[in-house]
Amino acid sequence: MEPCPAHARLFSSRPQAAEEKDLRHFIWVLADSGHLVRIREVVDWRFEMGRIARDRRVPLLFENIKDYPGARVFTNGLSSPKTIALALGLQPSLEPENLAEAQRREANPIKPKLVEIAPVLENIVEGREVDLLMLPVPHWNNQDAGRYLGTWHINVTKDPETGSRNVGVYRMQLLGARQATVSTSPRSHLARHFAKAEKQGQALPMAVAIGVSEPVIMAAAAAYPNEMDEFELAGGLQQEAIQLMRCKTVDLEVPANSEIVIEGFIQPGIRVQDGPYFDYAGNRDTNLRAYLFNATRLMFRNNPIFRGTSIGVAGAEDHQLFAFLAQLNLVDFHGSRLKQAVQNILLKQRCFPTFQLSGKIGASISHFKTLLHPASRS
Repeated sequence: MEPCPAHARLFSSRPQAAEEKDLRHFIWVLADSGHLVRIREVVDWRFEMGRIARDRRVPLLFENIKDYPGARVFTNGLSSPKTIALALGLQPSLEPENLAEAQRREANPIKPKLVEIAPVLENIVEGREVDLLMLPVPHWNNQDAGRYLGTWHINVTKDPETGSRNVGVYRMQLLGARQATVSTSPRSHLARHFAKAEKQGQALPMAVAIGVSEPVIMAAAAAYPNEMDEFELAGGLQQEAIQLMRCKTVDLEVPANSEIVIEGFIQPGIRVQDGPYFDYAGNRDTNLRAYLFNATRLMFRNNPIFRGTSIGVAGAEDHQLFAFLAQLNLVDFHGSRLKQAVQNILLKQRCFPTFQLSGKIGASISHFKTLLHPASRS
């Protein structure tokens, strides 16, 4: 394991100008600035990759994955304020100025634009040929119930009644070749979309994009108003319109420069168990009423890079992202106003161990309420 020298070749060439805001360009920038560590030794996707990611907490590119010759996994991209600055095209040494610039960008969203040609269309698998197990999905933690397809990705859905789009980050446990869970709070925009579809007896179309630009992840993880488009926020953050392409089997749009895109439907009338999963607070969280997602189409770039993350430790990259979003007043853990206020203060001060403790306490209170009122589970 060694830092990647600036001259080392990660790709066949430096990313072209039209693709400069994608994940590959960010990895190139990290390598050029000496922040990237390339791991060329064989690493097991089962537990070992996650352990290394939690121990190192620097941007890592795994290039030799057991059982997946030629596959690559990238993690810890936003592991510090410096790498967050690099993801936004800012100077890492100018932290106060960077915050002011990020606030200015947030206040000036840029509408996305549709394109016909997309790198993610280089490889297409449809119908019964779809096999999500062909992706190097890590089993991040030995406390997790299984492999997690979605940990640092986006879920795209639309309101069945209004057509309003939502882009979020909702964890997904891999269940088989074409199935995965979708775990989300009942207050989330996705849950509201699904409730409307399910009431009509309809499946909810959903697209999953893995390996998108980091500003897209930032926007998807943000607490953005329901009537506003996260792709517009992402465009503002990266100072360039997000290029979107239309999906084929679902009426949705996804970033054209995604590494991997999965189309499919959340099934009505079905609930499945997601977890246990070692979550942001260091709890083994289980969702007994997760949704079931069936994949209908898989697209990916040549030599795709799988993007994910291993969380559960103080200061991991999810905490770093939460701290950045807290500075923009864009964090919402769907709790009480008091809990929100406390967690925002802790995040802004980067008091990550105490922030984790607040999450543990909140989870314990919720569990106690469920024991007192079992009907609240349904």
